[in-house]
Amino acid sequence: MKIFSQIIILLYFAQVALAQSHPYEVKFSHQIEKEIATEQIRPSRAGLLYSLIGDYQNSIRYSETPVSWKVDSLEFNNYDIKAALPLIVKQAKNNSIVIISENHLKPQHRIFANKVIKELAKLGYKHLGLETFTNVSNSNILLDSKLNSRGYPLDSPLTGTYTLEPKMGELVRSAIQLDYELFAYERSEKIEGKDRDEIQADNIIKYIENHPNSKVVILCGLHHAVEANIIKRGKSYWMANYLKKKLNIDLLTIYQDNFTEKIIENEHPILNSLNINLPSTFINKKDGSTKITEYVDIEIIHPKTTYLNGRPNWLYQDKRYKAVAIKSKDSGLNFPLMVSAYPVEEVNSVPLDRIELKHKYDRKVLVLKEGEYRIVLNDGENKLEYIKTVE
Repeated sequence: MKIFSQIIILLYFAQVALAQSHPYEVKFSHQIEKEIATEQIRPSRAGLLYSLIGDYQNSIRYSETPVSWKVDSLEFNNYDIKAALPLIVKQAKNNSIVIISENHLKPQHRIFANKVIKELAKLGYKHLGLETFTNVSNSNILLDSKLNSRGYPLDSPLTGTYTLEPKMGELVRSAIQLDYELFAYERSEKIEGKDRDEIQADNIIKYIENHPNSKVVILCGLHHAVEANIIKRGKSYWMANYLKKKLNIDLLTIYQDNFTEKIIENEHPILNSLNINLPSTFINKKDGSTKITEYVDIEIIHPKTTYLNGRPNWLYQDKRYKAVAIKSKDSGLNFPLMVSAYPVEEVNSVPLDRIELKHKYDRKVLVLKEGEYRIVLNDGENKLEYIKTVE
């Protein structure tokens, strides 16, 4: 009982501290540029800050991961290209743990992961671990203890870091609506003799042991999904490898970044030869398998981005998502303007979309699905709010 009381006290003070600090507060692009120029922040932090304001091009201009494990040297003459989602669902029927990796600066990866968890929920997957969740002392306890009951992530690191980005926020909302039980697994403190990836794996194992016979989805960053017995540095392996060895079970591992467009790194040459309009993957013509290397089971191929009304086409996920113009002309506010859209019933939440209008001729739009929203315009000093119904 004493240990439990100590955890509650720790939770309280940690929540207060995080609620009062916001290391990833939303900034205008000119503020981000100034901080980069004066070396107050690193390029990777700049990329994250740009992602929070819906500026995809600048986000990946500052930070990208190269094509990995030499897939750019593979020949694909013996492979067909097929839609990825049905193949993931087919393979997930024979697994109990699915690991999906993302590039933290590419929201299209979160949009696809959201579609995956919706389909996996139909197969009995009801537990979702996100690397981004803030936890308590290497436990699976969410620091944001009211997340599930509230139904949406807070615009605060109390919930997490990447949950501050609108598409990750949408994924979390979807998971709660699908009755997933959400849990944290990221390392919250160092453990002597153990690498971060092993601590992550141990935290996931703790959760699985407390939920026997459960089906679990793990969303992680980039190479943490590598299940191959490959040393990343020193004597350490990647999280999926530790998990696979310690549980002695097969995992379904999905990697999204090798075959996604790149700006500052060389993208995979096959992307210029494909004509696809939805996330796809490789199918071996001989045996129907999706595995092209020992590293992961499925490599996702994402269509290259085009733009509509100044926004990436993948934001228009289906017919429910509409372009919403901003009423900024007679707002009385100065430019640049930060524009955010929140479901009307939510308080202090992560917006479902956010953009920066840099000048009065900027015609970028919000992209929102059907519903009622509170639209907030902010010039850094003053705000204007109005209600918008998207039909």
